[in-house]
Order: sequence, then structure tokens, then C-alpha cells
Amino acid sequence: MTQKQPVSAKKLNRKRVFICLLVFFALLPVFSYLHEAGHALVCIADGNEAEISVNFSGGTTLCHGDVSNPFAYKISGGLLAGIVGTTIGIALFVKKPSVSVESTTTTLWETEGKVERIESRKRLDIVWKAPFIALTTIGAGHLVNAGIEAFADSYFTRGGDWSAILAFIEFVTFLSLMIVFDRKTVKQNVR
Repeated sequence: MTQKQPVSAKKLNRKRVFICLLVFFALLPVFSYLHEAGHALVCIADGNEAEISVNFSGGTTLCHGDVSNPFAYKISGGLLAGIVGTTIGIALFVKKPSVSVESTTTTLWETEGKVERIESRKRLDIVWKAPFIALTTIGAGHLVNAGIEAFADSYFTRGGDWSAILAFIEFVTFLSLMIVFDRKTVKQNVR
């Protein structure tokens, strides 16, 4: 008869992935507006009026007037949102919140007529990791978007293609950050 050997494997926790995705999607409209505000700032700096609209598919900024520096106008949205997102994400990573959120589990064991009380504490690091992963992903996506908007003339004529590329980049960034920073070692029994 073979005995089961414990084997360690690193896995992602579905609940934690869901929490990170929830934070990511909650922050998307905020950063879409921030992105459009970056374009609007350049427009307003030229003495024009700007009109921002944001919906589930992204956002647009209408500049009522001519922009003296089209390059600055194109790159400003992604740069503003990208710098804010990655800066806050990196700040969360460097200075993890000082508030320690812990989960305490108490287990009572009865051994030889005596009751033993065992407490185990688990630090809930998802408090800083979920915003870190979401913000860094969004920030990196906006920085790539800034480059695409500024240098790819086909951005506005082939927006669907560029959106697919950006979605892929954000997916890879999100998954990479989850794998690097949130995998847990799980013991499995193997026959």
C-alpha cells in the first residue's frame, strides 16, 4: 500500500483574484475620467473649452478650439492617469499600510480530558495587495496607451484593434502581478 506524500504547489486563490478584479473594475471609470482630464488640461491651457464624457467603453474629450501642441494633447491623458496609477501602486508596495488587519481563529482541542485553546492569526495582506495590483495594472495600461495615442496615427481610425492590444497588455500585467505577489503555497497529497 502506497502512502500519500505531501507536495507543495503555488496556486492563486480564486477569492483573492475576484477581490483584485473587483477593485480593478471599480477603479476603471475613475482612471478613464482622469485620463480624459489630462487631455482637457492641455485643451484648457490653450484657452479652449473642454468637454469630457466617460462611459463603460471608455471616454472622450472634445476640445472646442485648436490645440497648439497636438503631441502634448495626445500624450497627456495616458501620462496623467498612468503616472497617478503607478505612483500610488508603487507607494502601496513600498509602504504597506501600517494598519495590520488580522483574522484570528480559535480552535478548542480536547486531549486526555483537558481542553486546549489554540489561536492562529493570519494577516490579511489583501488590504494592500488588491489596490496595488489593480492600480499598477491600470497605470501601466495608461502609460502604454499614452505612447499609442501619441505615436500611432491609426489610433483613432483603428481603435478596436488598439483596444484589443491594450486589453491584452493589461491582462498580462494583472496576471503577472497576481502570480508574483499573491500566489500561496498549498500542500497537496499525491499518491
